[in-house]
Amino acid sequence: MKQNLISATLTATDAAEVQLKLKEAKDKLVFLLSLQSSDIYGLAKLGNAYLPFIDKIHQLVIEHPEILPAIFDKDEFMRDYDLLNTLRPIATQLNELSEGVEKTFIAVGSDVLVAALDVYSSVKLNKDKVPGLKASADELSLFFKKAKANPSNPA
Repeated sequence: MKQNLISATLTATDAAEVQLKLKEAKDKLVFLLSLQSSDIYGLAKLGNAYLPFIDKIHQLVIEHPEILPAIFDKDEFMRDYDLLNTLRPIATQLNELSEGVEKTFIAVGSDVLVAALDVYSSVKLNKDKVPGLKASADELSLFFKKAKANPSNPA
């Protein structure tokens, strides 16, 4: 079956440069957290709908610090607010890059697998006609063997 979702190259030099730049970016973001799904589950989630709310609160904190409870850490709020606004465009760009890389990886993997299956079909058709090909056909066929249930050890 003919399939060619993507036709591109990435030199080893360019790939190494991308990886270096990604490492440099990660090194700049030393504060990144590694939360578990269970940790994230209980957190309040800031969606786009709340961004204007957060902006208004930020403005009120600046204009009316006298209304803040004594326990409220204004400096920490301001740092968090600034970090949020600095990270937002970075997160957007990284999400777009990650999604593009992931979808391209899936497409190129599919292209390679479909082409490999075409070659495997040719190997099976020619295994008795080309010396040495039978061994390769036997080796490749192992990838398609289904696990047989052992009657003495039912699953």
